[in-house]
Amino acid sequence: MRFVSSLTNRVFLACTLLAMLSLGFAFYFVNERAASAAEDELRRGLLEAGSLVDQHDATRTDHFTRLARVVADLPKLKAAVETGDAPTVQPLADEYRAEVNADLLLLTGPAGQVLGSAGAESESVASAFKSADLQSTDELSMFTPHSRGVLQLVSVPILLDGAIPEILGRLTVGLFLDNRLAAEFKNLTGSEIAFGANGRILAATLPDEVRPGLERALGASGVSSVTLGDEDYLALSRPLLGGTPARPDAPTALILRSRTERLQFLNAIRAALAGLLVVTLLLATILSYGVALTMTRPLAAITKAMRDVAATGDLSHKVPLRTRAWDDEDARTLAALFNTLTESIARFQREAAHRDRLSSLGRLSTVIAHEIRNPLMIIRASLSTLRRGRLSPAELRDAVSDIDEETTRLNRVVTDVLDFARPIRFECADTDVNRICRASADAAWAGAAAEPVVFDLDPAIPPVVTDAERLRTALVNILTNARLAVREAVRTDPVGEGVAAVAVHEQASVRLQTRRTGSTVTISVQDRGEGISSEDMAHIFDPYFTTRRAGTGLGLPIAKNIIEGLGGTVAVFSERGTGTEIRIELPMASGAHA
Repeated sequence: MRFVSSLTNRVFLACTLLAMLSLGFAFYFVNERAASAAEDELRRGLLEAGSLVDQHDATRTDHFTRLARVVADLPKLKAAVETGDAPTVQPLADEYRAEVNADLLLLTGPAGQVLGSAGAESESVASAFKSADLQSTDELSMFTPHSRGVLQLVSVPILLDGAIPEILGRLTVGLFLDNRLAAEFKNLTGSEIAFGANGRILAATLPDEVRPGLERALGASGVSSVTLGDEDYLALSRPLLGGTPARPDAPTALILRSRTERLQFLNAIRAALAGLLVVTLLLATILSYGVALTMTRPLAAITKAMRDVAATGDLSHKVPLRTRAWDDEDARTLAALFNTLTESIARFQREAAHRDRLSSLGRLSTVIAHEIRNPLMIIRASLSTLRRGRLSPAELRDAVSDIDEETTRLNRVVTDVLDFARPIRFECADTDVNRICRASADAAWAGAAAEPVVFDLDPAIPPVVTDAERLRTALVNILTNARLAVREAVRTDPVGEGVAAVAVHEQASVRLQTRRTGSTVTISVQDRGEGISSEDMAHIFDPYFTTRRAGTGLGLPIAKNIIEGLGGTVAVFSERGTGTEIRIELPMASGAHA
């Protein structure tokens, strides 16, 4: 995932993907719309061709029916058929077949005997009329399979005029739906034509080897798809009615149009679109990368400048501003804002440092004035006592003791101020945290009453890389505050003397705990003193802030500086009347710095 972590690569990928999606959608949309339009046009053309076939079939049937009716009404034909003599009727059959231009003309007597025939075999006609009522005066139209294709028959009665017409016989005209007629239909409709019956293709404009595939489409309803060889076709099956109601065994005309041929132009469109897509993607890739560079190069310069400022702290470092036309205006604005920001920060730092110095000087002068004046007054009073002379040994010891005690106090004040003011230098090494905790408690309680300290130290803590002496100093300051808080709680408790006072004394204890959590060590100092008020909590780490008369207010700030210098953190949890917990989090390997 490092590749996408770069802004240049993300901008480049976003632009490229956007171009790919846009072009892909356009390609898909154009291809689908063109294919759908071509398919719809192909289906409409196929349905129109089917309508033409139906219309032509009906017109052709009606035409030959009319011709047969005219011929059957000729007196000459009626007289010949009435004789029942085949040699007399046969010449008329030959003559009228040529005039009607039919593939078959058959003249039969009233009992169905053949009196004359011209054209195709009369056996096919006899089989077709096997179930027909030859004594009926109705005109008949039917189809029958034939080796040449489908034979369409139109039969009309030959009637002798009278009060009650007498049936002399029938005139039957036969027309073949064969390859020749299929070719005519193809020229008429622009489609491939096939004729079939009883599940077999009997005539077609397509080669004989594809007929098995055509036979599978004979029984389909509506428009169907069929594959013949390497081409796909849409096929429409139309029953041949011949002017009669549809029958289940009616022969079928199959109209086909090649989808492969009609959709060939789409291949050219697809190829052109694919080429355009590739070229556009290449251009989009190059342009998007160029645009990304114009955005990210100035940002890279700003990032480098920020890194240099973070590493060196030199706020005088500036980002060079360029005015090239292809550079990003927002990046130039950001660079200018960064330069302005560093200048402002440097100015604010100088002003803040000046204010801090003035503020620290004011607070320091107040502390010094308070902390030094009292010892000096005591020393001065002791010196006045010494000047009187003729002092008793006890008075002399008291005066010297007061001078020594106040001098020590002045030295402590000066030492705390110097410790807080000077930079801290650390010397880290493997340190036993539990040992440092015990030593710090001993130092904090040196010379004090034996107030209870409860140790809860984790023996599984390994050596920690830290500055043992600095950590001890911080813990001594924190533990001293805890000891004094406990002493103040015992001193101000209203229970009184005796056993009750000892119970309170034991309850107001200090607990020192260590635990390891992952890569850190937690040191917790808990006391049962009076706690810290919410108003004072906001200032406990402020230099020179203290609520004790003899305090300097530098113990906790010094401890905080040390802990943070060792890479750790200090947190304080306190509630008035319940006590205080100071929790120190130290890394196992300190990254200490001055």
